[in-house]
Formats: sequence, C-alpha cells, structure tokens
Amino acid sequence: MINIGHWSSDKAGLPCFEYTGGIPYSARLDNGTEVKLPEDPWFLLGNYRFTLFTHISGEYELISGERSWARINQGKKKNSGVNLSEITVDGEKFTLTGMDSLAANSQKCRRVFGCGFANYSYEINRVSVNRNLSVKPSTETYNGASAFLMTVTVKNNGGKSVNCTYSEFVGANFETIQFQTMPKEWFPLKYANEYSENAEDNSARVVITAHSDDPLIVPDREAMSKHDAFPPLLFMKSLSENTVFSGGSNGICAKLSFTLAPNEEKTFGIIIGYSFEYGSSTQNGICAELSTVKTVTEPVCAFAEEWLKIIPAFENEKDETLRRELRWHVYNLEAMATYSEYYNETKIPQGTIYDYHWGQHASARDNFQHALPLVYYNPKLAKSVLRYLLKRTTSFGEIRLIEYGNGYADNDRYFTSDQQLYFFLLLSEYLRVTKDHAFMGEKVQPYPAKKQTEMTVAELTEKCFIFLRDTIGTGVHGLVKLLNSDWNDAVYYIEKVPYNNIFFTGESHMNSAMVISIFQTLIPELKSAAEYSERLDRLCESMTLYRNNILRAYLADMSERSFPRRMYFNDKPYGDDNMFLEPQGFTLQINELSEERKRLLYEELKKRVYSGEKLGAREQEAPEFDDDGFDKGSRENGGFWWALNGPVIIGVSQFDKQEAVRLLKNMTLQHLSEEFPQYWSSYWSAADNLESSLIPEEGLPDQTIDYAAIPVYCAHPHAWILYCYYRINE
Repeated sequence: MINIGHWSSDKAGLPCFEYTGGIPYSARLDNGTEVKLPEDPWFLLGNYRFTLFTHISGEYELISGERSWARINQGKKKNSGVNLSEITVDGEKFTLTGMDSLAANSQKCRRVFGCGFANYSYEINRVSVNRNLSVKPSTETYNGASAFLMTVTVKNNGGKSVNCTYSEFVGANFETIQFQTMPKEWFPLKYANEYSENAEDNSARVVITAHSDDPLIVPDREAMSKHDAFPPLLFMKSLSENTVFSGGSNGICAKLSFTLAPNEEKTFGIIIGYSFEYGSSTQNGICAELSTVKTVTEPVCAFAEEWLKIIPAFENEKDETLRRELRWHVYNLEAMATYSEYYNETKIPQGTIYDYHWGQHASARDNFQHALPLVYYNPKLAKSVLRYLLKRTTSFGEIRLIEYGNGYADNDRYFTSDQQLYFFLLLSEYLRVTKDHAFMGEKVQPYPAKKQTEMTVAELTEKCFIFLRDTIGTGVHGLVKLLNSDWNDAVYYIEKVPYNNIFFTGESHMNSAMVISIFQTLIPELKSAAEYSERLDRLCESMTLYRNNILRAYLADMSERSFPRRMYFNDKPYGDDNMFLEPQGFTLQINELSEERKRLLYEELKKRVYSGEKLGAREQEAPEFDDDGFDKGSRENGGFWWALNGPVIIGVSQFDKQEAVRLLKNMTLQHLSEEFPQYWSSYWSAADNLESSLIPEEGLPDQTIDYAAIPVYCAHPHAWILYCYYRINE
C-alpha cells in the first residue's frame, strides 16, 4: 500500500497535512492499469485576490482569476509553473525544487501543507534549510494581498563556518488558461515582457503587455472581453538588504550570499506576487501587508493568527477528526474564493476542470452551491456571491452560465433549465439563516452590469421566477421542462437524439422536486421581506400558485410509487424501475410528503443506489447509457457526486438525524482516504465526482479522460460537507 501521508495540527492548532509519499506519484489498479492522476500533487494557498498552487516538488503556479483565469509563470507543460530554488554550501550546489530535486525525496525533505502555508524542511550535510511559503487571508469580500511571503531559514549545524548562497527564481510567462491547449501561433494575443529593478526598494519586476493586430481584441481595460489584454505585472521584493537581483524577459532571480558561524542561523524573506496596477504604490502596499520576517523553523503559516480569525473553531463538535476536517473545508473555500474585477464581487469557483484547466468562471449553478455553507459563518461573502451572480443575470431573468476573460458571460452551447433554481436555493438559505431581508431592497445592475439601469434584488428575483415559469415552462405532465439539461448536463451528450424534437418536450423530475422543496422555504422568507418591496406580495402569491401546480403534478406522477422517476426525455420516461439519484434528495425534503413515504423512499435508496458503495449513493442504480466517454459507473452515468448526496442527507436529517450524521461522515475526506488510501486525491480535496463501485476505477476521478494533467481541486466536497454539517446541527 502506498504511504501518502498523514494529518496533524500546526503550531496554531489549524489542520495540516504531511506528505510522506514519493514523487513522481504513481499507482495502479488491481488489473495493472496505471492510474491517471498528476505525478506532482497540488495543494492550494490563496485569498480572494491570489491563487497559488504549491506542489510536493516545491514548484508552484502563480494564478490569477481576477480577470481571466491566467497563469503568470506558465511552464512548458499544461497546468505547470516555472520556479527554481537553489542553495550553494561551500561551493556545492543543491537544487531545492523540481521533480529531480531534494524536495522529491521524502528522506531528505519534510513537506507539510496547511492553512495558508507550504513548508519544506531540508537537511543538507551540516546545514538545515527551512523554506516556507505563506499567504495572508482576505478580511473583506474585495481585498487580499496578491502575493506570498517566502521565509527561508538556514542553520549551520556543524562545527566550522560555512559559506552559502541562496537563489530564488520565478518565471515570467503569462498565459490565459482558456487557451493553454491551443498552439501558440493561434493565440489571439501576444505578450511581451520588460524587466526592471528598483535598488531603492530592493525589488525587481516584469511588466507584461499584450498586443494584437485586431483592434477589437484589445478594448479598454474596463470593457467586457473574452480575451485579456491587461495582464498583471510580476514582482519580487527582498526584505534583506544584501540581495542581488538579476533577470530579464523570462523572469526574476534574487540571490543572497552569507557566512554562517557554527550553530548560527539566518532568516530572510522574499515577497513574490503580481499586481494589476502598475504604479509602485500599489506594489508597495501589497508588500507592506506581508513585510514580516519571522524565524520559521516548523510548519506553520506566518499569518496563522489572521487565519485563526477567519476559520471557525467548531468548539461544539466532539469528534476531533471531523472538527479538523470542517476547519480544513472552511480554509479551502476561503482560499478558492476569487474576486472579480469586472463585477466587483467575489465568488467561489468550481475549480478542477472548469476554472483551473479550461479557464472558465463556471458554472453559475456551482457558484450558488459553493456559497451555501457561507450563510452560517461568512454571510458577507455569501451576499457577494449572490450579487456577483445577479450581475451575470439579464434584466429578463436569464442567468448566464459561464464567464470568460473579463466579465464576458454566455451560455456556451447550453440552454439549461436549473440555474434559477440554484439561485432560489441560495437566496432562500441566505434569508432563512441571516434574516437579512433588507437584501431584497438592495440594488444591482443586471448583465452586462455596466451602465445598466439598476434593479432591486426583489425585481431580479421576480424576473428569474418569470423566466422559470414562462421561458423554461412546464411540459404535458405538468412538470418543469428539461430543455437541453438540468443539473445533469451530460444529458446533452450522452443520449444521441435529435434535439430539435425533444428540446421543448423533455421534463425534469429533479427540477420539479427542487421547485417544491425550495419554494416552501423561500416564499415565507420573501413574505418577511415584503416591507422592502411592494412587488414581493404579488411574487409570493404567484410563486405559491406555481408551486401548488408543480406539487399536484409531481405527486400525481409519483402516485403510489416508492420513488419518483428521473425525467421524461425523447418520448419516454426514465427511472420507472431503474432509480436515478437526481430528484430523490429534494423529494425527501417536500413537506407534503408524509414521513412514512419518506422512510419508504429512503429504504429504496439504500437498496438501490447505496448498495455496495463506500462513500454514498451513486447517481444511477443500473447505469443505462452507452457512450464511450461515460463508463457505466462513471460521472453522470452512475458515479458518486457530493452535490447529489448532500440533498439526500439534508432530507434524511428531517426524520432521522443520527442516520444523517452517519451519511455525512461516510462522504467525508477522512472516510474517502480510509477507503482509498492509495490515491493522493483522497486526502485533502477531490474532483466533483468519483467513480462508483461498479467499475475498477472506484474512488478515482473520471479515468476516461487524462486526469494526469488536471488539478484535482474542487469546491464541491468542501462546500457540501460543510453545508450538510450546519444543516444537521441547526
């Protein structure tokens, strides 16, 4: 069995993980097939203005999502960065970062990653080196230092003096992630770098500028554009006076030379980051936030006290392992949260493929879900997520699915039917938990959010409801239509059907169950907010009529069945005998369904989709779709999803809290790592779904695509585990 590592707590009491395995990482299935996972595992450091992926090898990726998703130090491979740390001891050079460096050897380097830090401790002959990367958290929904502090401590453990030179290099190669799979000659923009040094400030920087022959590719900075013609500058600042800088268009290098007497140690700090403002005052302001040099000789964040103010302690949770994991989930949502310059709001990205691999701010339904636990411990951020997505909503209630570049939002090739429902879900939970009913009277500018007539949240909520009721509509069975897809957007691919025939005839049982269960909470909250808008009384009356109609149709369609169908699609019902998970969790939450019927439904769930599974229910009882890209037991064709299991847990908690707690603990990362300890993707984050027990790849991200180059880091497990915990313990 591969030894990956173990959890512990840092000096501040926050969770951290020590990776003890080797790299390049590799594992095989029982049948001998090589597992598709990145060979140099990722950890995430970040705040709302800064994203830093740190690797086991000591390499790191400087990423920004403030405008387009882009990598500032893009490496030769997809999803890689360029940096290099070296130390010379009495003329002998040692490489500290890279797949062939000391960091790759668990016997020569201790590697610990925690809340806001990555720490590498090396033993080199008579000298020990501690290299610590620390990120300071954001304190408001729009702020954050877009840089990290590297603290290096070198100690002479021998009996005679040693001469040392330490160097730190970071590459300067700006590339927007959405174009990383294209040949460079196809890039719509070309980028040029200009290196300069500032001796007075003890810093160096690379200014990156964009060029294009097409004048409409390069609009002004505030303009909405799918392309990003205004990249940030890269900078490095040393907090030690004897630093020598060098560099050019390819990056920046800082070098420090010093002599250590026996048992002497020296600590110095380097700040590395980026800024979208080219003025030196902005860069200096960022550095001023981080300019603290502490002797860091053990794994802990230099800004641990600040993180302790952000991350709840969960004092009432008696299970220490669960308590530690909950704090880890909060940290990751905070580290993933990303400010949008165009919309002037902050959201939590889905991560993994959408954001970190395809370079899309996607998708709206995911952004809504990730904010659900925030209503309990960070309502300001939850409100910012709501405002961000309302600014991506048109004045007639259409929520744009995906954002590219600088604020450019569209639906890509989809016309989904569920975006408004996830808005209503987050809005209902925000109002229910925070009681901030005055939010309904706040004003926002609808998409495209610049120079638009402001609308109140109440007005936009009404428009979203009318869009759901009239544009999405209902079908011949009285259920909410499917259009090209609901939550399961694989319906768009997985069934080879003529969409011109079925686009407006399909009906979704998941959408319908969501309407019924969400509106039963949302309507009372909107009534409580009616003092902030006269139109809310009419909206509540209309929503009530609509919910009643969907409820009658849904119960009639379910009739005496023990579980609801999945959908009507291509002129036939799906889920008559084969259970699909999609509608079940929201059905369990319907007030009008008796407890007896809910218990019966849950028994069917246990028999049909929980059977044989280690983490939770799979998406289908017996996967029935045939497609080369969707193995039977994979993804939307029978895989495990946190986003589908979460609603089931919440439903079960309404009649059996103890069982809900058991289900919650089953889908934690702790349990995942116990069941699949050989996969590094089991420990500190995961993809949005895992393969089920029906295929040999069980417990892994989808293996039909090359996950060997994709960042396995998704907000779904962090958000849904947290949200379910809070709901159960209300």
